[in-house]
Amino acid sequence: MVNNKNTTAKISDNKIEDQCIDIIYPQISGLKNQMAEQRINEAITRIVQKEIPMEGCDVYAEIFGRYEVEVNQKGILSIKFNFYTIAQMAANGLNVQRSITANLNTGQIYQLHDLFRPNSYYKVTLNRIINQSLEERDIDLLEPFPGVSDYDEYYLTDHALVLYWQELKYTAHALGTIEFVIPYTRISNLISETGPIGILLRD
Repeated sequence: MVNNKNTTAKISDNKIEDQCIDIIYPQISGLKNQMAEQRINEAITRIVQKEIPMEGCDVYAEIFGRYEVEVNQKGILSIKFNFYTIAQMAANGLNVQRSITANLNTGQIYQLHDLFRPNSYYKVTLNRIINQSLEERDIDLLEPFPGVSDYDEYYLTDHALVLYWQELKYTAHALGTIEFVIPYTRISNLISETGPIGILLRD
């Protein structure tokens, strides 16, 4: 299977607009592997559709969405999505953050555990980093943090893994989305060479 380390995606905007809906999300193109391109675009569409409430504008005053491309190089794409919904007559809306990290050559969508070497006990290290960050930032939890799972939400930047919690998952609404920025240098001994971080760090 072709693995071009220089692969990048062309990214254009798709729009969903209605009485209360204003969502812009990405569509990728220009990949040599058309199956990979289709798979990634379908995954992006599923993320977006899941965040549009079925009741639509009959119930909601605003359904808003935007995206940021965090990585698009060396055959790796990582995108962060931010959505906001507020029901009619509601006092407060809800922010939701989603993300996708994909291989532009193969179409693989990476889960958190794909980033690390098998049997690396990566969750022990991530738990320690997160708990240290919570203490340093003096963040109060609504319920105890049970630890990282293999499928926790994340995105990548050029230099860091970013784990995040949704509003109200463990923290108060007022704190919004909680992010934990973990430089690759702090987890370099755990990274899978064939995973997306390992690919990004190759010379």
